[in-house]
Parts: sequence; C-alpha cells; structure tokens
Amino acid sequence: MTDHTSTHTAYATWTSLHPITRPGDVPITTPISWIENRRADHSLALLLSRHAPDRHGPTDALACLALGEAIRTELGHYRGSLVHDARRRSASWQQIADALDTDIPTAQQLLRDWADGQHRLYQSEPLSGHRLGLTAAEHHAVLDLIPDH
Repeated sequence: MTDHTSTHTAYATWTSLHPITRPGDVPITTPISWIENRRADHSLALLLSRHAPDRHGPTDALACLALGEAIRTELGHYRGSLVHDARRRSASWQQIADALDTDIPTAQQLLRDWADGQHRLYQSEPLSGHRLGLTAAEHHAVLDLIPDH
C-alpha cells in the first residue's frame, strides 16, 4: 500500500526548496517527473517575462538550466541499466545503438561501464546491512552479453 502521507511530505519539502540554481540543489531521490514539472514552471515564467527581461533576474533561466542538467544526469544513470534490460530481452546491439542514437561499440561500452560501476558498488561498504550492485558472478554474466568480452 502506498504511503501517501510520506509522499505528500516529500513533495512539500521538494517544492519548498528555493532557489534551485545548481543541479546539486536537487536531492538525489527526487522523482524525474517532479524535477520536470518544476523546470516547466520556470520555463513558463521565463517565456512570459521575455517581453520585459529587465524586470526579472536570472533565477528562472538558471533554474531551467540547473533542473534540465539534473534531469539529464539522472536519465544518464539509467542508460546502462536499460541497455542491460534490452539485451536480456533479446534486443540486438544494432537496435540498442539505434535507440541511443549511437554506434554499437559505444552502446557496448555503456553496458560495460555500468556493469563495472555496479560491481564496484557491490564491493563497497554495505548500506544499512544490504549490499547494492552486482556480485562477481552477476558482473561476469552482464559482461557475457557483450561479444568478444
């Protein structure tokens, strides 16, 4: 069952953060949809103030840049995982490269980098007694998805 009270509290905390002028101002657990909604609000304010730029400071423009960068960074964290998901579901390397608008070696390197990072995460200190990331065997299995590994 969803805990709406904690979600509401987290959202209230998110909306109370002022100003957002650097990607690091965005808490790491913030849902991308919340970031995008806030970026859209600043974008609209920026658009509406374009006829009188001297009346407004740079806050909306800086927020759009910072929030856009936070979204780009957050989506980047998912790329390797999604390449892994696609390969496990029998997508060809060409299909994956096309979806990323890149070439096959770059898509394969993305998976390799993700797998290596996940394995390093597993080897690091456990978080609250739970290990995150890929074990040595899981890491090897991911790398086996890459030809000529």
